[in-house]
Amino acid sequence: MDQQAVLSRMKAYFEGNCPAETLDRFEDVKATELFQESIDVLNFLFYLEDEFGPKIDATQVGPAMANKTFAELSVELTRVLNDEPRAKL
Repeated sequence: MDQQAVLSRMKAYFEGNCPAETLDRFEDVKATELFQESIDVLNFLFYLEDEFGPKIDATQVGPAMANKTFAELSVELTRVLNDEPRAKL
């Protein structure tokens, strides 16, 4: 799966619930801008699991949402879905 496909599915979750201006710049939006409560994060993680399968580990992805944009999250999810090793920093 490629990063753009992952990003598109992530964006689909928010369509109809977010202003068009926010969706237009979705790649640059920090996840925390769209979640009002922690239950919103959980619901999004469940959505991702439904979309992509059980490879999504909420303990890894959840904390990453605190400081990443959706583009950055989609890169990480693509890596996980493709069973690629984490990049060394």
